[in-house]
Amino acid sequence: MRKIFCLFVLLLVCASSASASHRVGMLERLNVTPEEFSKIVDNSEHVVMMRNNPEKPTFSFYKSITQMIMALNAGEIDEMLLPEETADYFLNLHPEYLINCVVITRKSPFLLSFGFKADNKELADSFNKALAEMKRDGTLITLQGKYILGSNTAMMEEMAITDPNTKTPDPVVFRKFDGAKEIKAAVTGDMPPIDYIAPDGSAEGFNAAILAEICGRLGLNVKLQNIESGARAAMLSSGRSDVVFWFEHRRGSSALLDVPEGVILSEPYYEFDTFYHLKKADN
Repeated sequence: MRKIFCLFVLLLVCASSASASHRVGMLERLNVTPEEFSKIVDNSEHVVMMRNNPEKPTFSFYKSITQMIMALNAGEIDEMLLPEETADYFLNLHPEYLINCVVITRKSPFLLSFGFKADNKELADSFNKALAEMKRDGTLITLQGKYILGSNTAMMEEMAITDPNTKTPDPVVFRKFDGAKEIKAAVTGDMPPIDYIAPDGSAEGFNAAILAEICGRLGLNVKLQNIESGARAAMLSSGRSDVVFWFEHRRGSSALLDVPEGVILSEPYYEFDTFYHLKKADN
């Protein structure tokens, strides 16, 4: 129902672009060049629901969503690629942007996981155990509804959700445990409402809620760090962070893209299969 409604709306937006190029910005991938990523996209199995530009895209990488928006506004790129959840959130705040392309990658999804340094397997295993418990007891799906669905006004209206408490989830609270071990967790804030940093600097998105729940179950204290997306691997390899929110691409059933040597990942706890290319309305 969601996809059918989305397609109907998208077919009403702008006419085909006359631009001579189709330059797309996206958050930096860590072990592949933009040219290599373009080839992977060409060879991937996906469904293009709508494309207003017939040319194949070429990609440019950016270390943060802020840099990508600046590049789009400066005309360095024609579009920026965002997951559906983040694009919806962005469009609610910035109606001056339009959806120019929609791609579904059901056979090659992007996944959310936690990243750890390879020699920190004990911490990774404890996170996996907590995630498995959260899936069994329903906590994971509850947090998805609260922090992803609940933050998207358009989606809420479509599903007739009217509870005002759902629209503004409570800030994420990290429990404090006297004398407990403290771990350093890096947050990028580059995929609201999933990875979100509030104006006061606090982490309040879905990722932070998952982290708070896991560390509450494990009895761990958390020190949050705000970093750029491109710094994730360096923060782990240097030991400056113990855990980083990770956005990975699973090609087919086993091969992982965006997982540098020396990094291990938890089991995924969220999956993206729909992406929007956004452009400025006056382009």
